[in-house]
Amino acid sequence: MKFSIQLSADYPDKSYGGDRVYADMLEQAVLADRLGFDAVSVTEHHLINSLMMPAPLTFATKIAAMTERVKIMTSVVVLPLHDMRVYAGEVVVADIFTEGRLMLGVGRGAFAYEMDRMGVPMAETRARFDESLDVLQALLSREEVSWDGDYYRFEPITIMPRPVRDIQMMMAVLNPEGIYHCTKRGFHIQTTPLSGDAQLLRDQVSGFTRARDEMGEA
Repeated sequence: MKFSIQLSADYPDKSYGGDRVYADMLEQAVLADRLGFDAVSVTEHHLINSLMMPAPLTFATKIAAMTERVKIMTSVVVLPLHDMRVYAGEVVVADIFTEGRLMLGVGRGAFAYEMDRMGVPMAETRARFDESLDVLQALLSREEVSWDGDYYRFEPITIMPRPVRDIQMMMAVLNPEGIYHCTKRGFHIQTTPLSGDAQLLRDQVSGFTRARDEMGEA
């Protein structure tokens, strides 16, 4: 079993200063690296002081510069807020700077009030996320990509720089059946019961293990 820690960017006291919040997070990351934790994770949130982290990839590269071996997870990047034609290149650069320690956790967003402030209705986030994920995977895996979808339409393009390795991706999923299907597709899984009960947690674990068993993995 491997253990990771979430680096909290909570910012309840404005007198404390964002610089001190981030310095505390970096100190935690360095300690986690020294103590042998497998990974640390950073979230993405905008325009709110709860889990204040508008630039997770930038922060990931800073963590990498101050640590030696700990993996750095995004938990999670909200794909509907990004243009994948830009974001794919940013992911490649972050992977290069972290020397392969980046694990890209992606999701559709959790808070309606945050998405509304960013001009992305919560009702659209599932469809936007699904297409954004497909576009991102295509741009990271194929040299020339064109697209004709609901949210993306573009002629053949090639992101630069090109990936130097396969970038590990993790899917943020709460629904047990969603966990099952994403695991079957080969994704790593990030989940939490949030305000759910212990039975939800058991169902989430069951969805994951059922998929792994069907895939013949212990």
